Amino acid sequence: MSLYNQARLVLYKHDASPPANAVRMVGAILGLQFDYEEPNLIKGEHKSPEFKKINPMSTIPVLKDGNLVVSESHAIILYLLNKYGVEHKETLYPPDPATRAIVDQCLYFDAGVLFSYMRAVTVPTFTSTLDGPTEKHISDIEEGYSVLEAYLSQRAYVAADRLTVADISIGSTVAALLGIHALDANKFPKIKAWFDRLSAESYFKEVNAPGAALLAKSLRNLWSSRRP
Repeated sequence: MSLYNQARLVLYKHDASPPANAVRMVGAILGLQFDYEEPNLIKGEHKSPEFKKINPMSTIPVLKDGNLVVSESHAIILYLLNKYGVEHKETLYPPDPATRAIVDQCLYFDAGVLFSYMRAVTVPTFTSTLDGPTEKHISDIEEGYSVLEAYLSQRAYVAADRLTVADISIGSTVAALLGIHALDANKFPKIKAWFDRLSAESYFKEVNAPGAALLAKSLRNLWSSRRP
């Protein structure tokens, strides 16, 4: 399919992208069908002038719904819920102000903290010569796990007593982080139990698990090739 295809719901993604997988999982819950575009990130197609006309940030995922273009996974997820998720919206993005504020808080934590810790490792691995996570990377990831453990000490899921979009987005990022730095289940038992629950969901098995495995394998192969 061409980069310029105007299909109704087009998702620009990569299987190893946690944010793209979060969008795909929400799409699966809502019963949506996407037409997929997969810019070659290794060749830098996401930085091409053509792609920048679609998304000036040069990132994936990007959603095209007719003439509307939305980038940034959390914005895409909330758009899909608002437009197509009527029967799921109140569960996945609860309407009461207090609960929604906590969901938003967790989404911002994912975007501003957890994902940045992951990106600090993945970007120099794929674009430079990093041969593995540094002590600073590991320390940051452990700090992210500590915050998440604290959230989960208050409730069964990160933002409520049931699954919300915050769990889907954070769960996708955590799956990727586990491929960089393993979780100590004794130190973070709440995360372990929560992640096990997510991993049992069909959409997590079908979409996120293969994507996280692909990312982990790619990282390890590059790190191994650069070490003596």
